[in-house]
Amino acid sequence: MTDTGGKRVWIVLCGLAVVTAAGCAEMDFLPSWMPFQEPASDQMAGVVSPAERIAELRELSAKAAKCSPDERLKVSERLARSIRNEQDPLVRVEIIRALGSYPGPTADAILKAALSDVDVQVRIAACESWGRRGDDGAVKLLVESLRSDVDIDVRLAAAKALGETRNPAVVEVLGEALEDSDPAMQYRAVLSLQQATGKDLGNDVYRWRQYVKGEIPEPKPTLAERLRRMF
Repeated sequence: MTDTGGKRVWIVLCGLAVVTAAGCAEMDFLPSWMPFQEPASDQMAGVVSPAERIAELRELSAKAAKCSPDERLKVSERLARSIRNEQDPLVRVEIIRALGSYPGPTADAILKAALSDVDVQVRIAACESWGRRGDDGAVKLLVESLRSDVDIDVRLAAAKALGETRNPAVVEVLGEALEDSDPAMQYRAVLSLQQATGKDLGNDVYRWRQYVKGEIPEPKPTLAERLRRMF
């Protein structure tokens, strides 16, 4: 065997050893298209279809609970690198959803930025991920989206996510949403208030407005009273 041939064999063997030692986060859990280092913008272009990538990302989300903290950190870092050059909004949506299952500083930074993504569905996915976090930082970001996003679907997603946090601090901002002129937002605010407070005042917006103000809600109105309020 020539020196050149021997060097090639040695390089291949070393590469196999590195891959074998990489462990769960390197092989079993990470899709093959996710970069091991900072990718070029056209890296692996066309090799894996968007549908395949979406399926792999959903599988990655499902496996998050089985990962160790160190593996979760590695996965979130890879996901963060992969989204930087991702042009397909459907793939970006799934990356954001996956990052919601791998909490940490890296994931949090990407999820925060995703609330300002140009694509509505990406912003909605970011709201969903923050709703699963449920901490004070998540509540703060969701409140900002509810109050300031220009798209009603994103604002509805933010209101829904606030309810899912079950954090008492969301009552005030959901009370603001009860005053929205859009009936869909009013209804969403009622549902989220039910989740956040654990109380059942029905779907009567008026009674929930009383509750948010600290007043004792009136008894559940009769059908005639509900019709009178509608007109």
